[in-house]
Amino acid sequence: MKKLILLLIPILLLSCEARLDDDKRAFFKTRIVDAQGNPINDAVVEVTNFRTFEFNPFVSSISKFSEPSRDFLLGRGVTDNNGETDFLLLFDTSNEYFVNVYRDGQNIFSVATGIESFNNDLTLNIPLITVKDVAEVGLDFVNTSGTTEVFELQVNYFDLSCSEVFENGEFLLDGNCGFFNQIFTRINEDPDDGNFEFQAFYPSIITISLTDEAGTETTQELFVNNPTERYEINY
Repeated sequence: MKKLILLLIPILLLSCEARLDDDKRAFFKTRIVDAQGNPINDAVVEVTNFRTFEFNPFVSSISKFSEPSRDFLLGRGVTDNNGETDFLLLFDTSNEYFVNVYRDGQNIFSVATGIESFNNDLTLNIPLITVKDVAEVGLDFVNTSGTTEVFELQVNYFDLSCSEVFENGEFLLDGNCGFFNQIFTRINEDPDDGNFEFQAFYPSIITISLTDEAGTETTQELFVNNPTERYEINY
C-alpha cells in the first residue's frame, strides 16, 4: 500500500499545472449595445478561459481546475440600464480568454481575446460591444456601360459562420473563417449572373472587388445597417 501511495504522488504533482495566479486579480469593464446602438440591460457577461484538454480525476476537487465539459469562469457581471458592467476577475495564466454575453439564458455574443489585451494594471477594457443582428442582403450588378468585358468578382462579408477576436483595441474577423465568407465568381458572362443574396451580420461592412480583363481592380465598401439591405452596383 505504501508503494502505491508513493507512485501516485509524483503523478499528482506532475499533473497539477496551475491555471491561476493566486496573488493577482484583474478587472474587466465594457458597455453593450444592440445593432441599433441601444444599451442592453440585464445581460449577463462572463469572462472565461480555455477548458483543460486532459482532465485529471485526482485534482477534480481543486478549484483551479474546471470540469472538461465547460470553460473555467474567471468573473461575471450584469449590465445596468446604460449597458455597462465592470467586475473583478481571477487572473489566469493562459494566453486566451473569452467574453460571453447572455440574455434570457441565450448566448447572444462571444469574442476571444488574448492576455496582451490587459493593461499594465491588469484591466481588460472593451469600451463597446455591439451585439450584431442578421440582415438579408441582396447585391445586383448591372451593366450600364454596355461593356462586353468579363469581370472577376470578389465579395467579402461578415458571414454567420464567422466569429470575432478583440486585438489591439479593435474587433477583427477570426482569420479561420476568411475563406468561407467570400464570393468568388465571374460576372457579365450571362445576362443574369450578377444577382446575389445572402445573410450577413449587421452592423458590418461588405467589401466588393471587381477586376477587369486588363487586371485593373476597383473596390467599393457597402455598409450593412438594417435588417434588409439591397444594393445596385453599376459597371
